[in-house]
Amino acid sequence: MKKVLMVCTGNMDRSPTAAMVLAEMCAPMWVTSAGTEPWAKNQVSMELVEEADVICVMEEAHRRHIRERFGEVHAEKVVVLDIPDNYVCWEGKLITLLKGKLRTALGLSKPG
Repeated sequence: MKKVLMVCTGNMDRSPTAAMVLAEMCAPMWVTSAGTEPWAKNQVSMELVEEADVICVMEEAHRRHIRERFGEVHAEKVVVLDIPDNYVCWEGKLITLLKGKLRTALGLSKPG
């Protein structure tokens, strides 16, 4: 089973929503979320980065954080979704945006 790590800044809005959206899409994947900041609800760690097959980050800054903190080998697993930090958790526009971007990033087919 593919392991996917969703990463945003504070692990409060974008990455938790992305993890739940992926779960609701019934993708055959293990998924969790984390944030890059020290105050994040669940901070991104070496253990999470090592376990992940794919790391979906919301912004290019998150890719840089992964590269600088955990090394190039893990940065190669990163896919930038390009979702700005102007949404709140479970916002309709965020969910719609995430569904399309996650399908593309993870090679998922559209439902029926």
